Amino acid sequence: MNYSMFSWFGYFMPFEERIKIIAGAGFDEAMISWEDEFEPWPLKKEEFPEIVRKNGLGITNIHAPFIGYSDIWTASRTEIKPKLTEFIGFIKDCQDFEIPAMVMHTNDLDEFTPDLDKGLAFFSELADAAEKYNVDLAVENVSRQHLLDFLLEQINAPRFGMCYDSSHDFLEEQNRGRILKKHKHRIKALHLSDNDFKEDRHWIPGEGSIPLDEVLAEILTVPTINTISYEVLANEVWREKEPLDFAVAVKKSLAKK
Repeated sequence: MNYSMFSWFGYFMPFEERIKIIAGAGFDEAMISWEDEFEPWPLKKEEFPEIVRKNGLGITNIHAPFIGYSDIWTASRTEIKPKLTEFIGFIKDCQDFEIPAMVMHTNDLDEFTPDLDKGLAFFSELADAAEKYNVDLAVENVSRQHLLDFLLEQINAPRFGMCYDSSHDFLEEQNRGRILKKHKHRIKALHLSDNDFKEDRHWIPGEGSIPLDEVLAEILTVPTINTISYEVLANEVWREKEPLDFAVAVKKSLAKK
């Protein structure tokens, strides 16, 4: 089993320093956000892959930027076309930089009334692009999990699936574990972390209330899953400690499995 950690984990430091921490903690891979970093350490996203690899890590996936996901379900075809083109470009970037998967959200947190036909049309075209460029497209379970459930029911393309986020899943009692059990064979990416059932904390597994041993046991019944990936954020207590100690604690949290 390989282990991966998201490149942003709550400590303010240059991108390469964060990657060195992940490598130093014993991880095999890193997940990266696919958008430029700015002040105080500006860096173009196209430079990320080389930095990750020269530090001895593979790249698990990229995470697409947060650019108005709810519009996918409300905007007209003409209005949404530039955004569709942009996301298809991100998928092609994965092929160009030899990155196996892209993660994106279904929607933002704001209130809106989704048009299922519009959402299905948008994600269907992205699924077609994923097949064309031989890249997995992993749609994350955020709020309104029924939208992801709908997409997984409607789009059967081999490259289209789910990014399972445990912290998101356990925020609402009616969701806890349901989408995992129903669609675990569609998992294309993982964001494992813990919370207190109150807020999306993204704590280290074991620091909160999520039964992550049970969650992981369910995940490991899927034979195609060979990477355990963490999306975690250091809290105020951890940020007073060394980032390497934090990353090592993350690596050890579920590594016994």
